[in-house]
Amino acid sequence: MIEASSGHLRVESLNANHFRLLEGSQQAKLLPWLQTMLLRNWIAKAEKHLPGLLPARQPKCLVAIEKNKLVAFIIAKPYNRRGTCWSIGLPELITSSTNSTSRYIKQNLIESALDKKNNQLQSWVFRCPAIDSEQIGIARELGFQPLKALQSWTPPLQSFKEHQRTIEIFLPTELEWLKITRNTARLLFPLEQAGCSGHLRQIVDREWIDLLENNNSGSGVLLNKAGNKSTAIAGLVSRTDSTRSTVLELIRGIAWDHRLPNALETILDKIICISDSPKIDTASEDDQLNQLLEGLGWRRSSEEILLGRSLWRRSSKKALIKGTRRLQSMLGGLQPQQPPLPSPSLGKR
Repeated sequence: MIEASSGHLRVESLNANHFRLLEGSQQAKLLPWLQTMLLRNWIAKAEKHLPGLLPARQPKCLVAIEKNKLVAFIIAKPYNRRGTCWSIGLPELITSSTNSTSRYIKQNLIESALDKKNNQLQSWVFRCPAIDSEQIGIARELGFQPLKALQSWTPPLQSFKEHQRTIEIFLPTELEWLKITRNTARLLFPLEQAGCSGHLRQIVDREWIDLLENNNSGSGVLLNKAGNKSTAIAGLVSRTDSTRSTVLELIRGIAWDHRLPNALETILDKIICISDSPKIDTASEDDQLNQLLEGLGWRRSSEEILLGRSLWRRSSKKALIKGTRRLQSMLGGLQPQQPPLPSPSLGKR
């Protein structure tokens, strides 16, 4: 059990005894969801103890308790199948009648979610609204660093869904829109890596197979099929934003493809039809892609910051390679043992 206590507030891993601490009709609505989270907590424990057999997929839930009352909770889940990196969600308060400040509760929840007992776990990521200075401040105090800014988009006001139209995806013959599978994930993975800095790639520690966990409705890969070779030029990958809602992150290759505007217009129209209030994320610094979405009528909604934290292990002593000697000992024999003799003069005497 994960348990952290700070005075009258304590943080524990969710268990069945916590259900009786729910108060009022508003909190009672959380009961079915918390029961599901409890089951997933149990599976997550099995994944933790059998890392070689079970890939890390299940989230864990921690709750904050004050005077036998459930006041808040937080969700953490694996960011890759090996469980070396976990994503921590925003702490969620479920009551305002507490003796602790919201900052104090949030800090205790995030600190408890940084589970250092798992030998596999080496890093964490945390998504937060860019305008939430309190939450960003807490994350920075706990060692998180901002690594990437994300721009969120909502569909156009006059969407095809309002007209109940069924949109088929018609693309040029050389382009194809496919679901994320074991084959297409290998092609999409370089695009995901290209959109991350070297530090971020090190923290998330992802492989191509991790993309299979991001294959919710609307996800897919835009392929350029030239002869027998296929190349990914863009893709939509499902993520979880700071509000636990599923979003689709739009990623693309480094080089701009002139066919992208027409292809994305058809693909995004289809997503509007099949999804309920879809949300698209892009890298804030990708001006070309953001201008394209604006031209298609998509609206900027918010901006989020992706922060990361790693466990760095540094050796206090650098071991010498066996069979080598220090530089000083090697040069010691070259040091003169007596004052140097004067140089002879070749001039006339």
